[in-house]
Amino acid sequence: MRFRLPGRAVDAGVVAVAAAELVTVPDGVGPAVTASYLLAVAALAVRRRWPLPVVLAAIPAAASGYLWLAPMFALGTAAAALPGRAVAYGCAAAMFLSAAAPSSHAEARAWSAHDWATVGLGPALFSIGPTVLGRLARTRRELAERLVELNAVREQERAQAAASAIAAERARVAREMHDVVSHQVNLIAMEAGVLALTSRDDEARGAGERIGELSSRTLDELRDMLGVLRAPTGGGGAGDGRSGGGTTAGLAELPALVAATGLPVRTEYVLATSPPPSPETEHAVFRTVQECLTNAAKHAPGSAVDIVISGGAASGTLTVEVTNGPASGGAWAPPTERGRRASAGHGLTGLRERAALLGGTVHTGRTADGGFTVQAELPFLDASAVRRTVSPPPPPGGVPASPATCLNEPDQGEMCPEKGT
Repeated sequence: MRFRLPGRAVDAGVVAVAAAELVTVPDGVGPAVTASYLLAVAALAVRRRWPLPVVLAAIPAAASGYLWLAPMFALGTAAAALPGRAVAYGCAAAMFLSAAAPSSHAEARAWSAHDWATVGLGPALFSIGPTVLGRLARTRRELAERLVELNAVREQERAQAAASAIAAERARVAREMHDVVSHQVNLIAMEAGVLALTSRDDEARGAGERIGELSSRTLDELRDMLGVLRAPTGGGGAGDGRSGGGTTAGLAELPALVAATGLPVRTEYVLATSPPPSPETEHAVFRTVQECLTNAAKHAPGSAVDIVISGGAASGTLTVEVTNGPASGGAWAPPTERGRRASAGHGLTGLRERAALLGGTVHTGRTADGGFTVQAELPFLDASAVRRTVSPPPPPGGVPASPATCLNEPDQGEMCPEKGT
C-alpha cells in the first residue's frame, strides 16, 4: 500500500515552495511584480477547486519572465483537472505569450530571429512541460478508472457464468430426480397400496399402510426439493442451504416422524421457544433425527432410542442428541449387501454438511454398550420462555408412545411441538 500525503499538506507545501521563489531573485523586483506573484501564490491554495481561475491569476506573474514556479504549478493542475484538451492547451498558450511577448512594438522590431528564439525558449519549456505532465497524469488516472471498471465487468461476467452453470446443473439434477426417483417412489407407493388392500395378514396390511404413508410423504418432500432446485439462486436463498422451499418440517413434525418408525423412542425437550428457533435450525433438527432413526432401524432393529433436544438463549445453540442401543440380539447388525447398495454412507456426511452451512457441528461415536450416538450443535435465536417435555418409552412390542406430556415451568403455558408451537 503506497503512502500518500493529505491533500491539504501537499497544497501547503506547494504554496510554500512557490513563495520561496521570491527569495531567489538577487536584485529584488518591483512592487507590481511582487504583488502579481503573491496573488498567483495565494491562488495556488484553491488550485484543485478552481483550476482555470488560478491559471488566469498566474498569467500576470508569468509576464515577469523569471518568476515561474507559481504559474507552472497552476498550469500542471489545470492540465490534469480540466476535461477538455483545448482549454488546457489554451491556458499554456496564454502563459507562453504573456512571458515571451515583447514589452513594446519598438522592442519587437529590434529583435532578431536569434533574439526571438532565445526569449521564447524558456517560456515554451515552462509552459509545455507542466501541461504535458498534467495531461499524462489525467490520462493515467482515467486508465486506472477504466481498468477498475473493466475488472468489475469481468467479475460480473464470471459471476453470471458461474450462476448460469449452477442453474443448468440444478435443472439437470431436478430433471433426473423427477424422472427417476419420483417414478420409483410412485411405484413403491402403488405397491404398498396394493399390499394394504389385498393382504389377509394384519401385520402385512399395517406395513403396507406405513410404507404408503412414507412414500407419500417422500413424494411431498421431493416436490419441495424440486421446487428449490428449479428456483433461481440468490443471497440467503435456497441456493446456500439456509432457507427456501423444502424447510417446512421442524419440531412440530417430530412426533409423527417418531411414530412412523415403530421403534421404542423416548423424546425429551429442554429448549426455549419464545422466539422459536429459526426454521432452518428446526429443519436441520428434523433431518438429524430422521437420519438417526433410519440408521437405528437399519443397523440396530428393535433397539431403544433416546432423543434429547435442548438449547436456549444462554448457550446460543440448539443441541439434538440421538442415542440408540445395540440391536435386539445384543450386537450391532451389519447391513446386508442390498442395504449397502441402498445406503452409500452419505447420511452422516450430509448431516455434517447441513450443520456446517448453519455454523454448527455434528459429532458421532459408539457408546459403551455397543450402541451409537449422534450429537448436533446448531445456532439458536434469542429466547426467553423455557419448556421441558418428556415422552415415556413405549410399552414392549414396538407400539409408538402416546403424545408427550408437557412439564412446563411456572406461568410459561403449554408449548409442545406436537401442537405446532
